[in-house]
Amino acid sequence: MDTVTEIALEFMKFELTKTQFEVSQTKSGREGVDFIIKSIDDKSYNLFFKTFDADTERSIKISKQDLGELNDDLLIGLVLLVENEARVLYLIPSKDLLQSNSNIFINNVVSLIPSLSNWEIKIFSKGLDELEIYTISNQIEKLR
Repeated sequence: MDTVTEIALEFMKFELTKTQFEVSQTKSGREGVDFIIKSIDDKSYNLFFKTFDADTERSIKISKQDLGELNDDLLIGLVLLVENEARVLYLIPSKDLLQSNSNIFINNVVSLIPSLSNWEIKIFSKGLDELEIYTISNQIEKLR
């Protein structure tokens, strides 16, 4: 793991702990789960960790095979990096990737080679506004 990813990972853990979530690395081996987070009300979520470098990327792709089945307890923990510094943690419920009217979530299906199918999250000026609802501060009450 490179230094920037380590910084993003520590930032994510800090932000979650600050909002009274317990964070533990998964031992389940389930595809698409890097961490288990638990609220003070004992609700548990599986978390798929991903970073996004705003200086060099305009979108990120998550393999459908890696993410696994979308469900209510699977979140994507997306850390936005600007100039190699972690700035924002987004907690995106995996089922929200299915939004057909979204400008930021794209379902890329590769029918000839299904293992290449992916979910794409586009990040652009207007997209950042749409992503605002997924910041940790806006998601915290929904997750408790």
